Amino acid sequence: MARRTAAARVWIIEDATKQIKFLTYNVWSREDVFVYKRMLAIGALVEKHNPDVIFFQEITPYIRSIFEDLPWWKKYHCSPMPPQEQATQQSFCRLLSKLPLENFGRWKFANSPTGRCYLEADVNPDPATMEPKSIRVATAQLERPSPPAPMRCVERYAQAEHAVVALSSAENVVFGGDMCWRDVTDRPFLLPAGWFDAWPAWQHRYRGTLSCWTYEAMWEEEVGEFNGFAAPYKSMLRRLDRFVCKLKDYSLSGMEIIGDSHTDTVLWYKNLKRDYS
Repeated sequence: MARRTAAARVWIIEDATKQIKFLTYNVWSREDVFVYKRMLAIGALVEKHNPDVIFFQEITPYIRSIFEDLPWWKKYHCSPMPPQEQATQQSFCRLLSKLPLENFGRWKFANSPTGRCYLEADVNPDPATMEPKSIRVATAQLERPSPPAPMRCVERYAQAEHAVVALSSAENVVFGGDMCWRDVTDRPFLLPAGWFDAWPAWQHRYRGTLSCWTYEAMWEEEVGEFNGFAAPYKSMLRRLDRFVCKLKDYSLSGMEIIGDSHTDTVLWYKNLKRDYS
C-alpha cells in the first residue's frame, strides 16, 4: 500500500489586514491510479483552503482538463501552456494565481536529461499603491532520483542553484514545489543571504514539535518482494516538497501541511505476488 501526501501551504502577510496564501501540490501524474477521484480530492482541498497562489507539479493534459471543469479553476489566472506540452503526454508544472501573472517566464534547465524547467511570474497584491510590493513566484519539479541509480544529486543541486540565483534579483520571492530533495543523500539546499527555508523557520517557533513530512509512503508487501527486507516506517517519510523564500516587505505568519489525513487523501493499495520457486 502506498500513499503520497505532497502538500503544504504558507501564509505571507504584509500587515494586520492582508494575507497572501500559497499552496504547493504534486498531483502525481499516474493516470492509472484513481486519477479522477484523486483530482476531485485535490480540488476539494483547493476549495477548502482557498489559496491565492497555487504551484502544481506533475500536471498532464488530462489532469488539466479535469481541473478546468471544476468551479474553483475559473477563479485563477493560469500560466500559459506551450504547444509542445499540449501535444505530449508528459507531465509539467503550472502556476495559478488569483492575481494577474506578470512578466511570466519558462526557463529550461540546461543539465536536465528529462527537459525539466522552472516557471516564474510576478504578482502584485496591491497594484493601487504608489509603491507596489510585488512578489516573484516560481515553481519547479527538480530532477527526480531513480534509486538505486541514478540519484541525480549533482543535477538537482545545480538546478536549485540556478533557479535561486536567477530569482534573487527580485526583492520578494516565493519558490515552491517538488524539489525531490532527500536530506539523507542531497547536500543542504542552497540558501544565499536573505533566503530561508519556510518550514524550518516556522517550525522553530514550536521547537520542532510540528510534523514536516510532505511525502509518506506506506508499504504492506510480501516480504519476498524486497528479499526479506522491510523498511522502517520512519525511513519512508520525506520532505520532498519545499518553500524557499526571500522576503524584504513580507513576513511568514503561518504554515501548515494539508492533505495528510485519511479524509483528504486517496489510498492506493497494491498487492504483488511472485513465484520464487
